[in-house]
Amino acid sequence: MDINYPELYYRVYPKVMDSVNGYLSNNPNPENISDDVLESLVDEVYEKMVEECPEIDEDPIERRGRYRSLQRPFYGRRRLVRDIITIILISELLRRRRPFIFENGYGY
Repeated sequence: MDINYPELYYRVYPKVMDSVNGYLSNNPNPENISDDVLESLVDEVYEKMVEECPEIDEDPIERRGRYRSLQRPFYGRRRLVRDIITIILISELLRRRRPFIFENGYGY
């Protein structure tokens, strides 16, 4: 089965990998990652994405604030890209976690 991801994924994924590799080289056995560290990693990847694709940070509807009066919140390009970065980052950090062994020999 051949599944194609959106182009954005292929642009974000290498940048996430670089950030995760850099973080794990300084912290080889991270047990708990704080929200601040996660947010700084997301910011780092987002800044790289803005350098590559400046239109992400220049969403005219998001900047205008036109949808603030609606009850339903409006999420522009910036928020969506940051969410995608966060999802990929968390999944990669979880994938690289060191498994721990329970008494019965199983566990993750």
